Amino acid sequence: MKLFGKKEKEPKKKKKHLSKAKKQKLRVLKKEEKNKKKLEKKNKEKRFELRSFFGGIAVGIANIIPGVSGGTMMVIFGLFDKLAYSISDIFKKKTDTRKQSFIYVLKVIIGVAVGLVAFAKILGYTLDHMEAETIFWFMGLIIFSIPLIYNKEMKNEKFNIVYFLVGVAIIGILEYFNLHGGISKVTDDSGFMNMLILFGLGIVGGATMIFPGISGSMVMLVLGRYDLIRGYVADITKFDFNIYLKLGILAIGVLIGIVVSSKILTKLLKNHKGNTMSLILGFIISSAIILPMNLESSITFTTEKVCGLIVAFVLGGIVIYYLNKLEKNSSE
Repeated sequence: MKLFGKKEKEPKKKKKHLSKAKKQKLRVLKKEEKNKKKLEKKNKEKRFELRSFFGGIAVGIANIIPGVSGGTMMVIFGLFDKLAYSISDIFKKKTDTRKQSFIYVLKVIIGVAVGLVAFAKILGYTLDHMEAETIFWFMGLIIFSIPLIYNKEMKNEKFNIVYFLVGVAIIGILEYFNLHGGISKVTDDSGFMNMLILFGLGIVGGATMIFPGISGSMVMLVLGRYDLIRGYVADITKFDFNIYLKLGILAIGVLIGIVVSSKILTKLLKNHKGNTMSLILGFIISSAIILPMNLESSITFTTEKVCGLIVAFVLGGIVIYYLNKLEKNSSE
């Protein structure tokens, strides 16, 4: 019976008291679940660290081969945005992530160094004995990655055909000069002017390492310095001070080129991502199409040769498929 509109009090529900054994079991289960999540996070971080290192190796290899862009390898391996930001972040006045950015850049640099030094002889062999197959493998790597790059980088962004065509035109102009013997030739010289030229070449080389689609090796060929610089790198084991001095000046230029271009790219991607990525896609697509033009020897199209080129091209695509699968698994 209700008095003065007041509700009758409902009987209190009895709390279930768990035994000590059950409470202990629950604590153990919660602890195991927490440790499992920590381990999964750690494994994801390890996979990403490996990807940054192997991505660096791919960038190093790409910079050896004329026509293949180190920057394109960065995009394919998912390093491009973070690397450009990390390099820019290191040189900011106020930042809380300088240490993390430096460690990340260092991992990529180590990978690049391994790719340049360790794979120089292997690539020398494959380019001497299987030049066309090597080039077609890189073509497959680049072409099969284009839809993935577009879907990832152009999400919620408007594709700009004008910037795309500008990118295609720039690569076309570079390739025109490349096929016509470059702009100028240079001889090995230890004079001040040559050292200044090496410094300038380092800046240009550093910038092209970051920009996808633009091959640093091809730019060096256009400028008539490719053989000279490749010779310096090949002679690194001779322990010649003169060679180390030239490589040191070149390296300083490369560092400045990378820092300046990464700062420019970071701002462009932040404020004009759609237009910037449209330009970069123009670089990447046109550089992939013109890759066979950089072959030093002519191809005799026998049935065996055509099958070999198709297999090499498809293998490049398979690598991209597994890289994309690995990235999806690590992001889950």
